Amino acid sequence: MNHLILIAVLAAGGDAFAAEPPADVDAGYLRSQGVGYAGTLVGARLVSDRIGEHLLVMSSKSAPSPSKPSGREEYHELAAVYYGRKAGQWQAEWTVRDMVDCPALDSVAEFFPALVSETDLNQDGRSEITIPYRLFCSGGIDYSTVKVILRDGDAKLAIRGELEFFQPDGKVAIEGSKHYDKALLQPANSAYKRHLDTVWQAVARRK
Repeated sequence: MNHLILIAVLAAGGDAFAAEPPADVDAGYLRSQGVGYAGTLVGARLVSDRIGEHLLVMSSKSAPSPSKPSGREEYHELAAVYYGRKAGQWQAEWTVRDMVDCPALDSVAEFFPALVSETDLNQDGRSEITIPYRLFCSGGIDYSTVKVILRDGDAKLAIRGELEFFQPDGKVAIEGSKHYDKALLQPANSAYKRHLDTVWQAVARRK
């Protein structure tokens, strides 16, 4: 199982919440907790913050294209579900889900688990979770659709764009179009924008 590397950035000071380091869990733990997922488990992690205990579960699944079934796996779906523990039970708080349906072409849908991060940029004691991933559908060398999504409770902020990873000698991916959510351009959200830009650049440097 790929491990998620989650980096906790918490408020400083005497009254700052002392979160426990995030901990990887496996499929056996999820079964014991009654938490299911579709397809293949990419990674799962326990997160603790001022609100309480949380569980991030990332999975992927592939199947024949529903638009043009051929028997080949040409439909790919990603799901990241964030749970909170309430009254001893895990309840879904939010989900990031995306897919690519790409009959007769090369296709990929994948998370970047090592770049998933937990932060507390606004220092309110509640964890923000950032999830980067890519979708690819092409008959040759081309751009991937890349999304870097941050969730802070119900709030969602993202960079969406294109990176072309097929570069020689491990060079940085070529950037195509790139779009920021309008809220990211507001001065009040500058820390979020800097963080998401950093993650985007780390994706572009991926070998």
